[in-house]
Amino acid sequence: MSASNDPLAPPAAFAEVELLPSGRALVRDVTVDAAEARRVAAALEDAFARHDGVAMAVAKRLRADGVSAHGAFVLHPKGLVRNGRGAPRDGERFDEEVDSADAGVAVVDGEAFALIRGETILDPRAGYGALAMLSLGLELRRRRTGRVVAVAAAALDESPQCEAIFESDGLASELARSHFRAHFRFEPDACDLDAVAANAALAPLRWNPRIWGAPVPFEKYDNRGAYHWNLYATHDAYRRRADAIVSFLASSLSSSLPAVDAPVLDVGAGDALFSGLVARTGARAVALDPEPSAVECAKKAIADAGLAASVTCVQGNAEKLPFPEGSFRAAMLLDVIEHLRNPVRALAEIRRVLVPGGVLLAATPNWRYGRRNDPVYHLDEYREDELVRQLRATGFTIGNTARIRGAYDDLVVLAQV
Repeated sequence: MSASNDPLAPPAAFAEVELLPSGRALVRDVTVDAAEARRVAAALEDAFARHDGVAMAVAKRLRADGVSAHGAFVLHPKGLVRNGRGAPRDGERFDEEVDSADAGVAVVDGEAFALIRGETILDPRAGYGALAMLSLGLELRRRRTGRVVAVAAAALDESPQCEAIFESDGLASELARSHFRAHFRFEPDACDLDAVAANAALAPLRWNPRIWGAPVPFEKYDNRGAYHWNLYATHDAYRRRADAIVSFLASSLSSSLPAVDAPVLDVGAGDALFSGLVARTGARAVALDPEPSAVECAKKAIADAGLAASVTCVQGNAEKLPFPEGSFRAAMLLDVIEHLRNPVRALAEIRRVLVPGGVLLAATPNWRYGRRNDPVYHLDEYREDELVRQLRATGFTIGNTARIRGAYDDLVVLAQV
């Protein structure tokens, strides 16, 4: 399969289908050899006997350095997520329910495949391109034909060309994206979860209670007060980390927007430590947080630091910022995105309130296989490629990326409107 440089060119066939003796449909992307697909088909068909209500069983894909994908999530806070990506090759040892598969091999129930007109979805003339397999699984869910299950025992090595083709003929193809968007009413890599929840026709896609449930209230400021200011004063590693982040932002502002007289927005500011540090560089800042206790802590800490003239503390929500367009020259999203249930909407709001050329500095703990940095409050932690993808998908241009190591392991990304 050769990718076209024209994003509106008719896509080549990405997936091919054949009928199995069982009456089920064997679907594979073009990078998978037909014999290899048939090899894993038996383990995929076994999933239909082991699990109730299965409409589609998908294979686990492996790379030399670990798991490439154990199925895919699309309706997810991080957008398109290749489940298990980054785990060791023997990770993801159990079957798991997912939204769909972005590539690889799948077996689909015959009646369900016919009901959703699966051959039409996979036909290149339908226009889905490399988003065809993704669309197939989502349509099975949307039509309530059954569950999509990723099968750990059905493993295959992924072709090096697989991801490049998926990008060029899928996510980077305006034709494929437009067909996907017209059908499902959201972007394949940047789903606004609140918009999906408001659309009754998409209700069957909302199966995962962890994604759609209510988050735990953030109670740390009730219990600890202005604990970030205390950490800054007492822990050398934390102070160095905070100073490095603020210095990174300050140098970026001086080079990109030296003449813009607008404040910096600190989204999810908590007790406003970073707003205070920005104010000490001579800039004005607005510290916004949804928790009343955090805002009260912030006001007192800012006053105690003698910075009340430079920092305004406001209660508000990242997904609905209470500011007009173009109000800020920069925004900070520091140790926040991992808490958000719908980052896509928050990032769209941040982009809206930034001036043209404005910058967003995001920092978040690096995802690590087998554990979370904060299992109580973190909804999802990011790999660098996931964070960069989500920022790009919501309209930002990536400037610089960095890592903070040592006592911490954090991703830092500077993006621009």
